[in-house]
Amino acid sequence: MRAVVSGLIVLTMIVVGLLVLVSATMTDPALADPATGEATDFGVVMAGLGMLALLTLPLYRHAPLVPMLAGTVAALLLGLDPFVLAVGLTVWIVRARRRWHWVVAAAGVAVILISAGLHLHALSGWPDEEHRRTGQITVVALTVLCLGLVLGISLWTRQRRSAEAAEAQARAAEHTSEQLSEQLTRRRERDELAREVHDTLASDLSGLSLHVGGLEKAVQTTQDPQLREGLRTTRDYADQALTNLRALLTSLRESGADDDAPAPAPQGITDLQALFEEASAQGVQVRPFVLVDGYSTAPQALQHTVRRITGEALTNVLRHSSDRAAEVSIAGSPGRGIDLRVSNRTADSARFTSGSGTGLTGIRERAQLLGGTAEVQHADGLFTLTVHLPWAADDADA
Repeated sequence: MRAVVSGLIVLTMIVVGLLVLVSATMTDPALADPATGEATDFGVVMAGLGMLALLTLPLYRHAPLVPMLAGTVAALLLGLDPFVLAVGLTVWIVRARRRWHWVVAAAGVAVILISAGLHLHALSGWPDEEHRRTGQITVVALTVLCLGLVLGISLWTRQRRSAEAAEAQARAAEHTSEQLSEQLTRRRERDELAREVHDTLASDLSGLSLHVGGLEKAVQTTQDPQLREGLRTTRDYADQALTNLRALLTSLRESGADDDAPAPAPQGITDLQALFEEASAQGVQVRPFVLVDGYSTAPQALQHTVRRITGEALTNVLRHSSDRAAEVSIAGSPGRGIDLRVSNRTADSARFTSGSGTGLTGIRERAQLLGGTAEVQHADGLFTLTVHLPWAADDADA
């Protein structure tokens, strides 16, 4: 449809150009016989050349300079009309951006005015006074109409395009403003959350650590080593929880991590060993199988996710397993990804999902953030958590 419309526009311009070409030949006695009004042999040749100039009109969109040059030759050298020049000039002004573009446009307007002067001069030699006067009025009117259409259409189109561009920029600026506003809102929420958590949990954990430390000193003389070990373990957990909480708070705040509370960097297999040892100290019998090629070079986000999911799974085993025993399998490699599987026995009256469910929800969310999956199965008293995390072959931690 668009091609059809463009073709009709070009055809219409050619028809109008032929009419203007015929009118132009009637202004010069050398082109049309004043006695008979018929075209002379010279006029026929000039009219044929003018028709050739009209054949450049289909190029007015893609190469407006071509019809401008053809129209200039027809108007100045052949003494014909500047219609083809006017069509190319209109598009040229619409697209003018640089200074030399406007110089060319001004030259095109000057050629139209010069062409009008040449036709008026040619009409002065016409013997019929009435024809001469009518022709001069027609030339002036057509020249004014031509310049009016060229400047009016081109400048209106430029104004419309400028308005559309300004509107697009305004929409983009509004969208950017909305994004910035949303980011600022989230940042304020994070800061508020960080302050609230710091004023509550951080204070409570600090108090708990100090209180347990005091109890540990008070029982130094006791003969019960299990009590002393229990208090020491409780204090270590409180200190570790406080360290992790501070690392979480620095990630929420705008200023990033502080020097005195940096976020712990992944340590590869060492982190997994620490998880297994911690679970064993809590009474969980862990049977691990870890076979990951190049795990220490995996992205920090991937290592962090594996550590968190494994820790949450072992915590759930401690809470809900019937025999506090778990089989943990972690295998994978770059390009293949990491497959994590944790299974344990559950009592008939205590399902693995009998808690709040936030642990499993957090596991699924962590896996989905990396484009992975997390599935759970519970059958015949055996609960199985299966997680797959993608790991690109060329994705290594710098």
